[in-house]
Amino acid sequence: MLRSLLRRWYIVVLGVILTVAGVYGAYTVTPVTYSATSTVVLLPPEKSVKDGDNPYLYLGGLGQALNVLVITMNSAASQEEVIGSNPDQSFTLEQDATSTGPIIQISVAAPTDDQAITLVEKVTTQVPIALNTLQDELKVPADAKIGTMTLAQSREAETENKRQLQLMAVAAGGGSVATVLFVAALDKFLAKRKPKSKSRKSDDKHDDPGSAEMTQPPAEIAARLEVTEARLTAQPVRFANGT
Repeated sequence: MLRSLLRRWYIVVLGVILTVAGVYGAYTVTPVTYSATSTVVLLPPEKSVKDGDNPYLYLGGLGQALNVLVITMNSAASQEEVIGSNPDQSFTLEQDATSTGPIIQISVAAPTDDQAITLVEKVTTQVPIALNTLQDELKVPADAKIGTMTLAQSREAETENKRQLQLMAVAAGGGSVATVLFVAALDKFLAKRKPKSKSRKSDDKHDDPGSAEMTQPPAEIAARLEVTEARLTAQPVRFANGT
C-alpha cells in the first residue's frame, strides 16, 4: 500500500486537497452553539416545616413533584411558550445527577452568547410559575404549596462545538479512507494492464520473420556468410562443351 501511494503521489495530493476542503466545509457549515445552565431546588411547603426547623431537612418527599415539573417543562407546549418559533434555541430540564435531592438542572442552547444568557434567565423564571400553576389546578392551599429557590445560574455562556468537531472528524476520516481506496484500486487496475501490453509486443516480434535475424549477433551472421561463400567457391563449374 505504501508503494502504491508513492507511485500515485499525485492522486494522494489531490485527495489531501479534497479532504482539507471537506473539513473546512464542515467547519463553516456547522454553527457553533452557546450553552448556559442554572440549578433550582424545590423547597417544602411552610405547613410541613415545624417552627424553628431547617427546611432542608424536609426535602426527601419532593421527588414526585420534581418529576411532574420536569415533564411539564420539557413538553412541546412549554417549549413553544418559552422559545416561540425560534428553532435555533432549546432548553431541557432534568434532575441533578450529582444529588439525590429535588434539584433541577436547567440547560439551554442558543446561537449567540447573549441569547443563551437571556434564555436561561427566562427558563429559570418560568420554573416557579409552572410549579405554581400545577398546584393551583389542584387547589393546593397557599401554606401547603411547594416553593423553589435558584441555587446557581450562569453569567457567561460556554461555547459548544462538539457537533462541529464530530463532523470535521468524519470529513477527515472519510476523505483519507476514500483516497487510500481509490489509489489502491487505480494501482491494481493499471498493474493488470501492463502484462497484456508486454505480451502483445512479444507476439508481434515472433510474428515478424525478420525479427529473428535481427536479433542474432553480428559475429554469427558473418560466420554464416563465410561458410556460404566457401561452399559456392568449392563447387566445380561446368561449361556447355563439357569442360
